Amino acid sequence: MNRYLKSVMGVMIGGATAGGWLLVDLLLPDPIGDYLLFILMAVVNMAIGWQVGRLFGKTRKIEKNNARIEGKGLKPNSN
Repeated sequence: MNRYLKSVMGVMIGGATAGGWLLVDLLLPDPIGDYLLFILMAVVNMAIGWQVGRLFGKTRKIEKNNARIEGKGLKPNSN
């Protein structure tokens, strides 16, 4: 996927997310709704951060395993 397409997808996802939070803010009652919305946003952002961290951790583990296999002179997936 090229850089331009990734940028356009990021803009679309960001706009949809912001629109979703705005819709939730408008639907919730005023004084209590803000507190509920901020708690909900915090939980969602923590979950997203956790998943992104796991994704980058998996990438690093795969690279380390490939380096160990290639350093021993073995082919990946060899029996």
